[in-house]
Amino acid sequence: MCAHRKRVNLSTDACGVLKCRTGGPFRALRIHGERRTGRFREVSAMTGVPLGKTASLPRPPAWVVPRREVTERLRRGTGRRLTVVTGPPGAGKTVAALDWASSVSGRADRCICWITCDETIVSVRRFCRLLLGRLGQAGVDVPALPDGETSDEALVEAIGDHLGRSGRAIVVVVDDFPAEAGSAPAEAVSALLRHAGPWLHIVVLARSSPRIPLQRYRLAGELTEIRTEELAFGEHETAAVLAQHAVRLPFAAQRRLREKTGGWPAGIRLAAMAMARRTNPEDFVEALAGDDQAVVDYLTEEVFESEPPQLRGVLLVTGITRRFNADLVAALIGGPCELFPELVRRNAFIVPEGDGWYRHLPMFAQAMRFVLGQEAPGEVAELHRRAAAWFERAGMLTEAVEHAAQAGEWHRASRMVVERFAVGHVLGLRSRESLTGVFDAMPDDAVFGCPHPAPAIVRAATATAGQDDRARDHALTYANALLNASPQDEAQAERTGLAVIELCGARAPRPAERTSPLAGASAMVRRLPAEVLDERPELRALAAGGEGTERLWHGELREAARLLREALTVAEDSGTARACSSLRENLALTEALLGHTRAAAALVAETGKGAEPAAASAGGGGGTAALASAWVHVEQWRIDCARNELHRVSAMLTECPDPFLALVHGLVGAWADLVQGRPDRALDGLRALEPVTPRPRWLRRRLTLLAADAHAALGDGKAARLAVERAGRVSDLDSRVSYARAAMSDGDDAAAAAVLRRSLHASSDDPTALRVDAWMLDAGLSYRRGDRSRGRRSLTRALRLAAREEIRRPFGMSRAWLRPVLLADRELAQPYRRLLEPLHLTPAAGAGPRLLDEPTPVERLSSRESDVLRRLEQMMTTEEIAADLHLSVNTVKTHLKSIYRKLSVTRRAEAVRRARRLSLL
Repeated sequence: MCAHRKRVNLSTDACGVLKCRTGGPFRALRIHGERRTGRFREVSAMTGVPLGKTASLPRPPAWVVPRREVTERLRRGTGRRLTVVTGPPGAGKTVAALDWASSVSGRADRCICWITCDETIVSVRRFCRLLLGRLGQAGVDVPALPDGETSDEALVEAIGDHLGRSGRAIVVVVDDFPAEAGSAPAEAVSALLRHAGPWLHIVVLARSSPRIPLQRYRLAGELTEIRTEELAFGEHETAAVLAQHAVRLPFAAQRRLREKTGGWPAGIRLAAMAMARRTNPEDFVEALAGDDQAVVDYLTEEVFESEPPQLRGVLLVTGITRRFNADLVAALIGGPCELFPELVRRNAFIVPEGDGWYRHLPMFAQAMRFVLGQEAPGEVAELHRRAAAWFERAGMLTEAVEHAAQAGEWHRASRMVVERFAVGHVLGLRSRESLTGVFDAMPDDAVFGCPHPAPAIVRAATATAGQDDRARDHALTYANALLNASPQDEAQAERTGLAVIELCGARAPRPAERTSPLAGASAMVRRLPAEVLDERPELRALAAGGEGTERLWHGELREAARLLREALTVAEDSGTARACSSLRENLALTEALLGHTRAAAALVAETGKGAEPAAASAGGGGGTAALASAWVHVEQWRIDCARNELHRVSAMLTECPDPFLALVHGLVGAWADLVQGRPDRALDGLRALEPVTPRPRWLRRRLTLLAADAHAALGDGKAARLAVERAGRVSDLDSRVSYARAAMSDGDDAAAAAVLRRSLHASSDDPTALRVDAWMLDAGLSYRRGDRSRGRRSLTRALRLAAREEIRRPFGMSRAWLRPVLLADRELAQPYRRLLEPLHLTPAAGAGPRLLDEPTPVERLSSRESDVLRRLEQMMTTEEIAADLHLSVNTVKTHLKSIYRKLSVTRRAEAVRRARRLSLL
């Protein structure tokens, strides 16, 4: 503000109504070189288009921006009696109406006249004289005003009767309509609407809702309303204004400009004018605020000066809050505010939100805060304290904390956060009620000079959100020192706050000691009352997520997946964005380790939407999802993609080491080496992991079994068997599969077959990829031993299982023997072309038949089996076949099993198709 402006004194009178007392009126401002005296008779301070009294319709400005939607609303509104356009100064009401009126004014069947209200229109007779003058200029035959004493009602009725005989549709635009009750224009327009016929349409342009009986016409369907939000500039209008000033802005910066201005046309044009003189307009958009001098000057004169003196102080104090209602304003000014309804009615910068709440357009709110800070700086902190107290009593925590922080009451703000179990808001877990950034300015003496741990807990949460480990640990040490001096059964809210920070910081699994930090933190949060957990669902999500992460560390993958899914569901339902990201990462890795590649890939895709993965922190943000993605790529035979993910994680781990992620990274890397036929390199990678500690048992076991597979691939069956024995739990499916590989590498097919025979029908709880491995080993062993029938059945089971998850790795590793089999047995490969084509294991489309022996049944079908097969073709049930052949149902089932075995199939339909292909039917 300018230096010579006199300071505003904010005080309350006996009624408690805040007044704005100035030593004199605000100075008249110069906008675009025009000095204001009273109210301009022009379109707007932004347009500079004069409305002379000699023309029936002003000329639109050359720079008018087309408003297609507004123009269309005005066009459709002419079919009704009344159109009301309300919006704040600079909203483009007049310019839009002029653009529309000029486009239709040339029609012979329609007359448009324009009246701009000013201080000279002090009576209905004066308005009628001006109206008839404008109609006459437009070529309408108008009557002379009667001499002598005539009532206003009779005068308007006479004008209406005369115009009704003109035979032309008439549109009267009344601009700058006054907000005062009982004004001459309001009386005249109300009377015209009562007495004029349907051929008269009136368009009212006003800054606030006009004092005419709108409800009557609204109920009758005779009213068209265009409000502030419809006048706001959209994407195309903003781009047009910027183009007029030769300003180039990327789309994201244009969107940011509309957000900061609330789409206010005058604000956008003022910004465009300023950016035209700058070399970097994007920086200007980021710095744009309501304290810009041009914005403040414009709003001060157009809005602040136009308000009655008793409303100015109330208007200023409403700018300190994001939203306000009558009760809040009363608390701010220290008493009842009878003027509140008039304030919200008069000011078009005030937008209703429903349920009695209102908000300012963004730039107007910022301008009011700037003016308040300049005119009454000593009152600002007290107003924020009052707002904090009111919001706290109302149970609106987020706004209460924000105002307490702006008042500098850091202890009070921190106490509210901790005692209301809202530390998650500071951590950024609640996107809709986030307190991230509110405490960034909290000074150190407010934290470490306070005998209460709440400010230190909030500082630790702020540091955790900002990934500042040093500040986090320093604040946690101070908070724990204060809490250790109090009994264990006290300060539960403070201890819960520390538990929430512990859970939020644990984005990747951590080593579990006798007393697990994660387990203890999860248990503490779960013990909170149900009503607290219902109010703070992010705490429920964190507790379940912490338990799931703990289970992942221990290798209890099924239970870990269940808990992480539960936590993710709660987090998604409650809008806990940051928790969703870390939960998806851990769940994606868990699903990948379980062999659920599709689920893992979907979770990774969700994690990466909208942003690049963050750099790895102590919590491993981004690295966990990348490792899950790498594992999926290996299983789906996209090794190059897996390598890219592994390189990215390697760079993350160099910057922020993490033992768990390092071990998983080494596991996936060695697995990729083995898949690519580099078992020696895989062993080197596994040896490099030996110094990395601590390592959970299940992960150590997986690394040992992977070493066994690498030894088997090198032909060292003895070393492979020893590694399997070191891994332990030899009855588990993964140990059996690795042992079978070791036996096959030594040529001990009998031992491999014996182990696999006990492994093929494993539990569905075992990872899908591991079950595919078992069936593939059995298939390869069977084909090698000449048992084509068994080999085909096992290969079919492997393909069926793998297709569900798009697992290709076992088939890629078996290409040496698998390709000839599939080329000779195209019927087997056909249903799985999508799975096998990336591996080049299927013949090209249109290729001729391969001259290899078609796999045939090992044994001929008996005559009785042929009878059963023919009835299968007729789609008869087992019972019907038994009755038709005079056999028992069990005997038919025995024949069916024999048929399936001889035809190397597992289902009736497959048996019929294969029998036809072999000319058995």
